[in-house]
Parts: sequence; structure tokens; C-alpha cells
Amino acid sequence: MLRHRCPNPLCPALKSPSAGFFKTEHSIQTHFGKSNTCFEYLIHNTVDEQERDSIPAPRPSKPRELAEGTDGGNIDVEGSMEIETETPEFRVEEFVRAGLRYPVRVGTVWEKRKSQEPPGTHPYGPFHSEAEYDVAKWAIRTRQSLSSIDQLLETKFASTHPERLSFTSGEGLRRLLESDAMPAPPKWKSAKIVLSEIPDQPQMLYYRDINEAIDYLFGNPSYANSMDYIPRRIFDATGQCVYHEFCTGDGWWEAQSKVPAGTTIIPIILASDKTTLTSHTGGRMAHPLYLTLGNIRKDVRASIHRQAYLLLAYIPILSKIKQKLRTKTMKKTMPGILSKWLYHQCLTKIFSPLKDQKLYRTVDADGFERETWRILMSWIADMEEVWMIVGLGHFVCPFCDARKNDLNSPEDFSMRNSASVKRGIAAVRASMVEVDGVECGSMEDMWAFAQAAKKAGFCGVEVPFWGWMEGNETGPQVDIVKVMSYDLLHWCHKPFADYIVPWTQNIIDEEDGGDQWTQGDTCDLEKEFLGAIANAPKATRQLLQATRSFLDYIYLATYPYHTESSLSQLEESAKAFEDTRQVYVSLGGRVSETTGEVIDSFLIPKLHIPRHITSCIRWKGTLDGSSTEGSERLHIDLVKEAWRASNHRDGHFLQMICWVDLRERIDVLELYLCWRDKKWPPERTGEGAEDREGDQERRGDGQGDGGAVTVKKRSGVNKRWSVPDPIADNVFYSLAKRPHLPRTALKNVITLFDIPDFLPDLLHYFQAKSITGVPNQFAELDIWTHVRVLLPIPNDFMKTEWRRVRAQPEQKIFDTVLVDDGEVEVVGLQGYSVGELRLIFRAAFLPHHPPSASSKILAYIFTFSPITQRDKDSATQLYKVRKDY
Repeated sequence: MLRHRCPNPLCPALKSPSAGFFKTEHSIQTHFGKSNTCFEYLIHNTVDEQERDSIPAPRPSKPRELAEGTDGGNIDVEGSMEIETETPEFRVEEFVRAGLRYPVRVGTVWEKRKSQEPPGTHPYGPFHSEAEYDVAKWAIRTRQSLSSIDQLLETKFASTHPERLSFTSGEGLRRLLESDAMPAPPKWKSAKIVLSEIPDQPQMLYYRDINEAIDYLFGNPSYANSMDYIPRRIFDATGQCVYHEFCTGDGWWEAQSKVPAGTTIIPIILASDKTTLTSHTGGRMAHPLYLTLGNIRKDVRASIHRQAYLLLAYIPILSKIKQKLRTKTMKKTMPGILSKWLYHQCLTKIFSPLKDQKLYRTVDADGFERETWRILMSWIADMEEVWMIVGLGHFVCPFCDARKNDLNSPEDFSMRNSASVKRGIAAVRASMVEVDGVECGSMEDMWAFAQAAKKAGFCGVEVPFWGWMEGNETGPQVDIVKVMSYDLLHWCHKPFADYIVPWTQNIIDEEDGGDQWTQGDTCDLEKEFLGAIANAPKATRQLLQATRSFLDYIYLATYPYHTESSLSQLEESAKAFEDTRQVYVSLGGRVSETTGEVIDSFLIPKLHIPRHITSCIRWKGTLDGSSTEGSERLHIDLVKEAWRASNHRDGHFLQMICWVDLRERIDVLELYLCWRDKKWPPERTGEGAEDREGDQERRGDGQGDGGAVTVKKRSGVNKRWSVPDPIADNVFYSLAKRPHLPRTALKNVITLFDIPDFLPDLLHYFQAKSITGVPNQFAELDIWTHVRVLLPIPNDFMKTEWRRVRAQPEQKIFDTVLVDDGEVEVVGLQGYSVGELRLIFRAAFLPHHPPSASSKILAYIFTFSPITQRDKDSATQLYKVRKDY
């Protein structure tokens, strides 16, 4: 196809003097938009000749165009195309005629911005220099007030600086940031939400247009290499389906089959959660709503500095009502009921642009136009919010019809869906008896409906915001139950900390001394808990099996990719816990916090819903990108920091929005400058650098260039078995440039770290390296108390992970490590030796000695007995090893 000519042989433009040729890219794009016949011709007649690149799973193929190309695979009867991958272990099938783009590239927003810059000018938007830009960035990110900026600009330093600033006040800086020369995120809007029951208490909703927000994220060039436009099915060598990214779930595949050919689905992912603004007093709260897209890869969504989440709205919270109510019970409960109605009315307003939607032409992150369909497919929220979104009452399962008294039953119940929830709500209204003097829509009527709904297992909202989505006839229907994501924080880690740990402590008479858990704390506890209680006198075999089953369920749930085999193991773990959890009752661990009496049932929703976890994974991919831990981290940047930048008075939301808008403008400009100067990706100091000092670190394999060489074994002296050399010098590592204990005398190291055999082992290491004696440089050592080690990954689905390993004598923390023996192939734990890291060191002076001996950073490890199958405990499934020192 010629670059600017319509491929349709029946195109009306062929009869014109131009014979179907178009002078510009814009003109042919306009032609495709006006002529449905030509656009459909492109889709139905050129799709089988699209260019399809071979890809390594799970990375997507390059975007395909509505243009010339070659056949890249075999179409099967189900409408999928098989793609050969570079790795023979996986086979990828793509949905045919999905995710197509227009052939003419229109350019990204950043390319358009760069093209508008006059030659020889600076790229800093309204700022005249990089210095001005740095001042603005500092002022916004440190929450400087206008008066503080004024004071800075009035100082002698600022007034006499040779590079004068173009603004002379904080207000002048704010005007520059709000000018059209700055790249702007979607604009904020406001709407007054009035409930008919309390017309004298209008609530203000601050939100962004959801379509503008979607276009902003979908066309962000920083995500160009991290976008999926096509649903895929991935199969491993055994033919099992692999679930990984959002595009591998059945939900996207099903939605794609219900939209016009060539359409690109944009899965909408929302996250919401209430959070407190004040620290100790005041009781101020906010209810933010965040937006991201399923097209963006989960590792990018999980990275805060990549800004894949956009603050979509501040939902108002109704704390009290002014009307006088006839009973104390109504006065206590009506604010909560009205808050739920208010919540759904606000969401109705936010989602109104998607009602009766059509195809939207959108520019993607690569600068091509696509016909897109937006659909709500995932919502990350805690249990309270899930109940409110779906319209259910407390203590019911959000996925099946199990009520509170059914949660202890092993039976399977019918699955919920949007239609069944709407029928249930309608049945509540139909069952109500009319009362004289009570008008429909009045406060009394709402109260009566809420009480009847509570008895039926609903929250009291009669018109949920998602009602129209379930009956959408023009595109894919939205099942609000399937939209709800499985929250790893509140449905996996929190139940372990809230139930399993205290119940076990009640049995073995141990106390933790902590009162609040975070996911990080709980994950650390999960690693140690089973081994810590294994030798407790009251820890019976059944108790250990129940604890092990729940921990298996947690670890399997957090897998970054799943197959049908691993999903079966996940189901078996959840079932095993249900079968063995009665031990917490029989041993007296499941007791009431108020009365101290033993509770003989498990009417807890969070312990019931694990039976539904596999269906969530099959529908939307793995759960490692589905946790409210991410939204709670967003609260810090977009809510709490914004609150601190306000004056904490009435109208603070407007000030918070202003600060968020200015910060986003600075962030977008920074991303643009990094792209323009080819400094990509941008590095943020102070973020994700837990082990770095001065944001500098040393990486390598002991020689500075990276590598992983097997540590050879040697026969231990006076030992009953062979052990690895305690001096390890070849691993992928990352540690601070400056040692934590520089130039420490050798004798002091031996005493401080309690390593009396260190000198003989060091001599043996030098002997193995053909070096006579101990070099003089080792009279003083540079010591590091922790190091980050790169963990091995089995395939491309697993992301690289750095694990911090500590050797801290003052805290008496010496972490356990696995050492590759190098003699046999590593399969699981077989082929590894267990060791205790005791010292990370290097010679303090490095001249005149060979690098292999003196300049390397070495690790001193105490080894344990080898890992053997006969040492595996049948109850805990843990290996027992003994110290070899």
C-alpha cells in the first residue's frame, strides 16, 4: 500500500482527480474516520497479512498495523493465531484481529512537544534555564509555601546570583507552573452531589474526566516498551495454560470477542481505600480513587516512580447529618447508610462518560492511533470497600452466595454476578410493606429499605452505580463481582497476622509484642514462623500441618506466574487448611478476645474466600500486581503529602488538588526531559535505595563487572562431611561504595564478629589461590554489615529480585544463605548448602597485590550439614540441618 493512498478499490476518492492519493498523514487519517467502508475494508482484508514478529514469552509482539505485512502464524478455529517464540518452552496464541492500529504514525505527545520547540531554545517549558527548573522542582517536591519561596527569593544570595530568575515571588512561580507551556495532566473538575434525603447538605466531588485520564495514561510514551494491546494465551511445553500479565487472563480474551474487529481493549483498573489525613487528632479523612490500565505491565504499575497510577477523584465522606431523627439508632447508623448512597452517586457521575460509549480513537504510547474500547475489569480494594462497591452487607462472601452462617460450611455455593445482586436488591424492595405517611425516597423509606436489605445480606444501596454496565448491549458486559480483585494484603497476609499468629500464640503461650502489622512485617514473619514454632512442646503435628497449609496458600497466591498445575496446588493448599483448621479450636487457640471462651466455628469471610482465588487468577492474571499495599503507598504521595501542603482548614481539598496538579506537571516535565536527553529511565534519589549510601552502590562479582562463578568445595578438617569453602568470592551482589566499618583491625574483627577460626580459613583461601601467607593489607579490613544479592530466576516470567543479606554483630543478626556447591545440578534445594553469613569484608589497602586475592570483596560463611531428603520433616515439610561449627 502506498503511504498516503486508500487501499479500498471501491473507495469514492478513487474517482476524484487525486485518484485516492492524500497529501498528508492527517488527511488520510481523516478519510478513514469519515469512511466506514474504507476502514472496514482495512480490517477485514488486510488483517491476515499483518506483520507478526516472533516474540519471547511473555513479552508481546511488536504492534501490528492496518497495512502491508506477511503472514506470521496459523489461524485456528477458535480465532486465535499461534506465534512461534524464541524460547521453545512456551507457545503463544494471540487473538486474531485485535489491537490493530492505523498505518500512519501521528507521533507521541512528547514528539509533538519537541517539534514545537524553536531551534536553539531551551526545553524547560516556561523556565528560562535549568536552574529555574531545579528551583521549581525543589519547591514543589518539598511542599514549600508561597511565603517560604518569597523569603528565599528575597535573600541576598538570590538577588545577587549571576543567573537571575525570571520569577520574583512564589506567586510568579505558581503562574509559570500553571501556564500552557507546562505539560499538563488531565484537568480537575468539580460536581455538587445532592442526596434527595438531605438536600441541605450538598457534597462536593472533585474528579477528572475518565476518558481524558485514560487517554493520558494510554498515550504516555514512557510506557512504550511496557504495553500490551492484544489478549494472549500462553502454553508451556506440557500444554498447560500460563497466567502471567493481565492480557493472559480469560477476562480480556472474552471481552475482545464482543467488540468490533481491530479494536484495542483498554482494561480499566481502579484502586480505592479510605485513609486518615490527621495523625492523632482531628479525624479528617479522604477517600481517593486511583486509575491505571491493564495494558501497562504489572512491574511498571508496581513501580511508584513510573507514575502508572493517576489520582482520578477525591470522593466525599459524609460524617454526620443535620436532620433530626426520631431514634438514637437512626442517628447512629444513617450517616453510614447515606455515605454508601453518596459513594455510588459519585461513581455514577465519574463513570457517566462511558455510558452508551462508542469506539474512541486514541493515540498509543508509540504514536499510532487505535480504535479503543474502555471497560472496567479490575478493582483493588479491601473487604469493607468490596462489600460497598458490590452492594453487599457485612460478613458475606463477595464471590458466592454464602451468608455469614454458611462461611463454616464445606459446601460449594452458587457464584454471584451482577444480575443476581440486582435481583436480590429488587426482591428486597418488592418485599417491603407500604407504611402510611412514609414517602418513597424519604429518610424513613431509606431507613426501612436499609434494614430490610441488611437482613437479606445487602448494604442498603438500591441503585448501584454499575447497574447500567451489566446490561450494556453495545459492547462487553461488566460483571461487578468478577471485577473485584483478590487483595493479597487484606486477604492473604492480614489473615495470617490477625488469626493464625494469635491463635498459635494462644496455644504455645508465646507473645509477639506487636500491635499493628504491615505487609512487609508480615512477610518477614511468614518466613520464620513455621520454623520458630516447630520445636515448641505444644506444637502438635496437626497444628504444624495447618500452619504449613496456610503458608503454602500465601506463597502460591503470590506467584508471579501460574500454570494449571500450580493452581491445583493452590486449591489443594486452601482445601488442606479448611480440613485441618479445627486444630485451633481443639487446642484452645481460637478464643474470644472479650470473654476468653473458645469459639468452635470459623465464620470469617477472609478464611472462606481462598476457595475462589483460582478463578480470580484465571480471569485477570496473577495477583502479584493486585494488592492494596500499592494504593496505601499512593496515599503517601498523593493524599498525605498534599494534606501537609494545605492549610488544614475548610476547603483543603482544593489546595490538595492544586498541589497534586503542580507536582504532576513537574513530574511529567522531568519525564519529558529524560526522554529528550535520552536519559531513560529516570533515576530518583532516595527512592528504592534502601541499601545505598549517597545513592551510590557497588555491583559486580568481586571484580566489578558482574558474574556468577560456582564456589568450589573442599574437604573440611576434622569434619564428617564435605563443606563449601567458607570464603565465598563469586556472586552477583550490590552494596554501598563506602564500607560501614572502614579500616577495622583484624583482631577486632575476629572479636566483634565472634569468628575465632577466621584467620585459619583465610590462610586456606589464599593457599587455594596459590598465595603464600596473608598479605599485609589484611591487617585492617573494610567491613560491610549487609549486602544485596541477586536471586536466580527460572524463566522470563520471573522478575529479577534483590534480597538483602545481613551480618550485623551488634544486633546479633547473621542471615542464612544458600551456597551453590558446584558439584551437582541444582534442582530445588538439592545441590545447595546452607550457611550463615558472618562477615563481608575486603582488604583496607590494595596496592602491589593481585586482584584475585586483595581487591575482591569476600564473604565468610559458616556452613551447616548438607540438605538430604531423609532430613525433611513430614509435618512442616522443612529440612533439618545442623551447625557444622
